[in-house]
Amino acid sequence: MTSSETIISAGGIFELGFFSPGSSNNFFLGIWYKKIPVQTVVWVANRDYPLTTPSGSILTINTDGNLVILHGRISYSVSDLSSIKNSTTSVTLLDSGNLVLRDSNSDVLWQSFDYPSDTFLPGMKLGNNKKTGRAWTLTSWRSEEDPAPGAFSVEIDPANSSQFFIMQGSKSYWTSGVWNGHIFSLMPEMRSNYIFNFSYVTNQNESYFTYNLYDNSIISRCVLDFSGQIKQLSWLENAQEWNLFWAQPKQQCEVHAICGAFGRCSQYTLPFCECMPGFEPRSSSDWNLSDWSGGCMRITRLQCGNNTPINAEKDKFLLRPKMRLPLNPQSLAVGSAQDCKLTCLNNCSCTAWAYTTRNGCSIWIGDLLNLQQFSDDESAGSDLYLRLAASDYLAISRSRGKKYEPRFLLDVLDEVAEILGKQEEAVGNSSRGCCSDCASLGLLHLVSMDEKTETKSIAATQNEASNENKIGKVNKDDELPLFSFASAWDLWKGDRALELMDPILSFPPSTSMVLRYINVGLLCVQEYAADRPTMSDVVSVLGNELSPLPAPKQSAFSAGRSVIDANSHMNRLGACSVNEVTISLLQAR
Repeated sequence: MTSSETIISAGGIFELGFFSPGSSNNFFLGIWYKKIPVQTVVWVANRDYPLTTPSGSILTINTDGNLVILHGRISYSVSDLSSIKNSTTSVTLLDSGNLVLRDSNSDVLWQSFDYPSDTFLPGMKLGNNKKTGRAWTLTSWRSEEDPAPGAFSVEIDPANSSQFFIMQGSKSYWTSGVWNGHIFSLMPEMRSNYIFNFSYVTNQNESYFTYNLYDNSIISRCVLDFSGQIKQLSWLENAQEWNLFWAQPKQQCEVHAICGAFGRCSQYTLPFCECMPGFEPRSSSDWNLSDWSGGCMRITRLQCGNNTPINAEKDKFLLRPKMRLPLNPQSLAVGSAQDCKLTCLNNCSCTAWAYTTRNGCSIWIGDLLNLQQFSDDESAGSDLYLRLAASDYLAISRSRGKKYEPRFLLDVLDEVAEILGKQEEAVGNSSRGCCSDCASLGLLHLVSMDEKTETKSIAATQNEASNENKIGKVNKDDELPLFSFASAWDLWKGDRALELMDPILSFPPSTSMVLRYINVGLLCVQEYAADRPTMSDVVSVLGNELSPLPAPKQSAFSAGRSVIDANSHMNRLGACSVNEVTISLLQAR
């Protein structure tokens, strides 16, 4: 049979020939339904050896009696029988879709049903031959356009428990349940057996499952899809389409590690898989074909563990809320979310962490697998903190900020602490006045911001050099911020300080951390400099939750107080800036 010819079964149901799936440039020998207009391939001979061109390809029987594909000087064995007593053989395509090789006595020497691809047709077997050791299994295609063996398989339990598993490699993620004499225990759909006649056979020679149709006019097939789901489909002649009868697992995201490393699955979006922020597909061409098994890779290398400058900005952790946590966590006995984060940060192999009241601290080393993003309407999911290079974290945070998505409060507070540390270096440990600017920053990060609010920087100059500091937020009309320290003081005095926190911020593991930052912010705007902490004090108390912290007095910015009075204590002390650093002070109106 040449590449331009085909073999059709006696009843015209199946057809054998060379084909090219989709837009692929490769060619394969396969069997498909003859009468169905949408080419539906049920078996592929040379899955692991595609032909780059059909020209010159021939299916023939060689002198040994075996079925082979000849392509130029290359010979690919479809059947590989070492001893055929009578080399006079013939091949026939049956109406069942089975391709059989027979000897001159019509005895079957070889059949395609013994070597399934991804499709389980009526009359086929799934199981194993105990005498020969041959296993009848299904193996998925790699993608819609590549019939090469994919990541998923359906296999019988090697422990002979009369159940089947769907596997990804050596990992089982679905089971049929054991055979109870009528159906598999975890497949209640089998009770509707008015279409299918199911059988499970086990004896000293073999154990296998098979099925047939009560009505042979029905066209039905069971396929292990490249998505990792096993599906039963029936052809609807009037609608001219395949109808999905059932599928397992029922949800795509229940398939083990469907999106590969650092890929997340979402049941309510198409495509189902997406790379985590800061990552990109390892193979864009594969992802475009819905082959996500290769997973994702980082866009930017991490600072930790690489030969980067000592003063390079440290890696950051990005919050991903409502996530199914990855496989293979390592549990750590630490007392807080902050300790969990620091443990992960100090381990260059740690790629993510999570902290829950129920399970405490979990960290992940290496690839993150089996991630799933739950919707806001679902109660499932936990907060996962993904390690990213600082540059990627900042870029993502900016883009998320424009969309007003939630940010994790610890990250906001860490940014404040980082800026305070830089301020300490810039103005010296003795500076108290610039603490008020930092208080503005800290409280502005915590309070509600209008969508029209824009972020502006205050330039600080030292030795005639200009440095951008991310401090201060002002309204688009250059008015005062959308909160007042008077309001902050009133809320603090009334034990309602937590109301200062913006609702778009995820709630912190410990409310004491929020109250601590607000406390420091209020201390930094005390009327008299002696009551305000130094920058060194600020860095110390924010870095250590156990450090004693005095209660603030009524703020200089509160109602009835003025910071621009010529007779004020602060004015009598003179300018608070040192080293020619200019500081912008927020003043009440």
